[in-house]
Amino acid sequence: MNVDKEKIRQKIHFMRENLKNLQQFQGMSIGEFMSNKLNEHAAIRMLQITIEATLDICAHAIAREGWGLPKNYAEVVEIAAGEGIIPFEMRDTYKKMARFRNRVVHLYDDVNPEEVLDIINCRLDDFGPFLENVINKYFSSNQD
Repeated sequence: MNVDKEKIRQKIHFMRENLKNLQQFQGMSIGEFMSNKLNEHAAIRMLQITIEATLDICAHAIAREGWGLPKNYAEVVEIAAGEGIIPFEMRDTYKKMARFRNRVVHLYDDVNPEEVLDIINCRLDDFGPFLENVINKYFSSNQD
């Protein structure tokens, strides 16, 4: 069974939009970021769902390509890295993303605004190699 390219295309678009919106917080001081509680809540949610879209694309590809049956997000990352969707050398970074997502969902009171702003300022570019790999794998001219 082939991957649903339209589903992947929509998730890529969704991720790009979220990353663009998150960039609006870059360069803010922690005081400025925390001056409006909605900044923190919006940023956390956008990070969460951008990470979820990353993991969803990986899980979809794994299922449709028949690469395995991961039991958790760490296994999703390992399989996706082994198949070249996630850059292999960045698999630990993507596992950290998955752990952050889990903390946001399950231990939401354990996420502090300094950490969120640090991710926005220093880690948003980590999504780029994944997006590039997915686009190259499923949307390069020899694939369509």
